[in-house]
Amino acid sequence: MKIQSAKAGIGTGRAGLQAASGLFSSAGLFDKGVKSFHPNDLDPYLLFDAQTSMIGTLENPTLDLDPSKQDTLDVITATRAGVATYTDFNGLIASASPNTVRVDYVDGVPMILVEPSSVNLVTYSEEFGQWNENTNGNGVSPVITSDQEIAPNGLQEADKIVFNLGGGTSTGDEVSLSLSPSLSGQPYAGSIYLKGENGGEVILLRTVTGGYTELTLTTEWQRFESIETYVSGTRRFEIGLRGGIVSGGINNTATIYAWGAQLETGSVSTSYIPTSGSTVTRAADDLVISGSDFDFYNQSEGTTYVETVPKTTTNLPHIFEYHNSSDVNANRMGVYLPNVSLNLYVRSSGTTTVSSFLGNINLNQLNRLAASYKVNDVLGSLNGEPEVADTSAAIPSGIDKMHIGNVYNFNFPLNGHIKRLIYWPYHSDSL
Repeated sequence: MKIQSAKAGIGTGRAGLQAASGLFSSAGLFDKGVKSFHPNDLDPYLLFDAQTSMIGTLENPTLDLDPSKQDTLDVITATRAGVATYTDFNGLIASASPNTVRVDYVDGVPMILVEPSSVNLVTYSEEFGQWNENTNGNGVSPVITSDQEIAPNGLQEADKIVFNLGGGTSTGDEVSLSLSPSLSGQPYAGSIYLKGENGGEVILLRTVTGGYTELTLTTEWQRFESIETYVSGTRRFEIGLRGGIVSGGINNTATIYAWGAQLETGSVSTSYIPTSGSTVTRAADDLVISGSDFDFYNQSEGTTYVETVPKTTTNLPHIFEYHNSSDVNANRMGVYLPNVSLNLYVRSSGTTTVSSFLGNINLNQLNRLAASYKVNDVLGSLNGEPEVADTSAAIPSGIDKMHIGNVYNFNFPLNGHIKRLIYWPYHSDSL
């Protein structure tokens, strides 16, 4: 490996790659003499920008999935029946064709979006004139005008809605729009895109039944979310005004714009699923690297680095898994979330030889994790915490396939994003 001199920015100085804060010293992946790697100190962007001038051959990765560079994702075989939405580079809701990798800019940076199947139970997600009108007390029937505003998808499809309590101030005064989906006793995630005509409008959202969520609108589109568990009684996904229940009072009238209503099972809202008269199912994302595209993998040793933003730990979501496609359950390894603690596992010839908890994951935040494997030397690290080591590990044989955001039988999908995934065909202490 070529080591640069201790000049500012690249050498053994304080700010560079090879200092304690960088890649090659005690905090990084590549110091052969120190068994410690903290993925928070790994800066793959800096690494690859500089690789032709300062990185030796051993440090070059054989796989780098970088969503900012579409061609790096061409090795992925994506399977998803039907279209699915994502947030594009311009911040607009766009539709992805079937069997494609969705690169989502929901947080302003490109990330691979991986989601399980979900059903939008709101039968009219954009046509609010098809919703039920509810008025009580002094409440006046809402006035709905279709397609009056540019919606979050960039098209003039958002409806204008005028709510008016008629001067009523008691809980008996109400005006709202609602739909009544079929529900069972479980959590539901409701979401809707809203903006106010003037900003500052306060309206109420009810996801399934019971209480309301108070929303304060601005003149910019926001996706509001509410999670409720349905127990029994009235089933209603609802937006509107009601007197006497909001601290400090509620506006007597509110002129708002609405688009993209969604209600789905679970504790998180997923990407928008348009409907028009019936419920609609979005298929799950299945992302696989196999065949000739799997030539990056080294059977005897390697290191995987991932940046990910998981939304939930429900249903044992997997960040990635390698496995032997002819003996899928017996020989595999990867990382998953049995709960908020991340688990690194290795199965060889039907026996689990490694099961290491690396630490607690941060939901809805960027997490950095790394794992290295070779016989009797498996290491894992999460978010800069001290590595977890296993020194009695057998390594699975015949690995020929990688699942991204899932597992070999596609039953445990990630619900979230992957910002970067890099693979080196070497153990971290072999470089």
